[in-house]
Amino acid sequence: MESSSYTDYNHRLYGRRILHIMSPVRWRSKKFLHHADSNYKVMMKTIKFLPMCHHTILVPEHNEIPDLGDNVTKIPFPYAQSVLSNRGQFHGRKFTNQTDWRAKDYDFVFNHQPELLYNVFNAIFTGRYGMSVEGFNFFHWVDCDKSRVTSSYPVGFYRQLEAINMSYRSYFHSPVSFDYMKSNFTGKTKYTITDVNDEVMKDKVNYFPLGVGDFPESEPFDLGTDKKILLFNHRWNNSTGIDKLVEYTKDLDRDEWLVWITDEQAKKPLAGAPAPSWMHIQSLPSGGNYRYLIENSFATLTLVDNYMTWNLSVQDAVKLKKPSLVFKHDTHKYVLGDDYPLYFENKTQFVDMINKIPEGKEVNWELPPHDETFETNLVGDLIHCLDNSKKKKTTRTKYGIEWLYHILQGNGYKKNLLYNSHRKLYKSNAWEGMRQWVLDKGAKDTPTSDDTFLWIPDENKKAVQKLIDEAGNVDYKGDPLGVSEKDPKYEKNSKMNKFF
Repeated sequence: MESSSYTDYNHRLYGRRILHIMSPVRWRSKKFLHHADSNYKVMMKTIKFLPMCHHTILVPEHNEIPDLGDNVTKIPFPYAQSVLSNRGQFHGRKFTNQTDWRAKDYDFVFNHQPELLYNVFNAIFTGRYGMSVEGFNFFHWVDCDKSRVTSSYPVGFYRQLEAINMSYRSYFHSPVSFDYMKSNFTGKTKYTITDVNDEVMKDKVNYFPLGVGDFPESEPFDLGTDKKILLFNHRWNNSTGIDKLVEYTKDLDRDEWLVWITDEQAKKPLAGAPAPSWMHIQSLPSGGNYRYLIENSFATLTLVDNYMTWNLSVQDAVKLKKPSLVFKHDTHKYVLGDDYPLYFENKTQFVDMINKIPEGKEVNWELPPHDETFETNLVGDLIHCLDNSKKKKTTRTKYGIEWLYHILQGNGYKKNLLYNSHRKLYKSNAWEGMRQWVLDKGAKDTPTSDDTFLWIPDENKKAVQKLIDEAGNVDYKGDPLGVSEKDPKYEKNSKMNKFF
């Protein structure tokens, strides 16, 4: 049986099903720019870490996301095209209307917009599903005084605390990110919640440091200049240090230096002033072009001086052995290391640094193994969840023996199992428990199938048959187990079953 390109079906997470809720932040008009979206890249890391699972992604309706493999299903979904709106809007009915709960299962929700975890679970429960589903949050942003757009904007950390409480595990980039959460309780503002329960949090919180991975091949293009390029490869907004960027570079010789901005919104930002006319603004259509630009720049610049949970862009030049000049920040000690040699703390140090670094200098600095740490944390937490979560334990089910019987006949699509056991019942929260029970008894789910498809490995068939025999080869009502029928309306029954 060839059930997946990932062949180790004895892996504890094999065949588990994950629903991904995105947090898309990079757009051009109505089109989602996946190649420029850091939150999307984090989601893709989790998919890469878990090739033994099936991944269902709610993707923006207008996108050019490529095919992601036979263990990934993409479902178009109407995300708000606003960072702020995404924190409060989830079109639950759209999701449930697209989901056939007689065909599909989810073991985990990977939620990249933690404020919405309640909304997501609420939507799932309308399908009479979710009793066994555990949530995993990824905090790309933490609500606190330093991160809010204005002081009058609705306080959101309550929703984030709620999400942590509802989750099995919630991930922050580093301890600095969690400190931002706790800072909500250290100021003069009065809230109905007065503190974070550290004892509970230490069991709920883990970390997802992020590396930049490998770059595509360099794709040359006409830079249009022979000046030394100082590359600002961050979003154009107040939180990325644009005021410092302008202040630190405004007096440089413009015949010698060119400040290049990669965010097109710097021309007409939604808030704040645009980039000065003497800066060059140009985004790049491909990762290969971006690599070429870094390789042919004098240095990249990072000037974040306030709120920051993590930084991917600061690592890009380091990865390519180019200078990455960095304003010193508490978070960067987790990203680059405490003793990274190209930190500066003021304009004088910055100007002195660029004048002393020879053009074309190669920087050899080993980045911490961020992705390896993230993968270890995530895989370990998922296995811990399967082994310890009360939601993942189903000790009894009336229909388990019947399901094992049909699966043993090679009739393991959930839709077909229910055609035999629950033909006239449209929804039931008992079905997910039945799947858990048969998985515990030796069945496997198929990571390359978008719908639940259960099967029995050869080495487990004898033990499964013994369970059926000990039950008298009858269903829970005492009727003999006989013909294993298939739902005549199920489209997959009319296609060749690629798993045999």
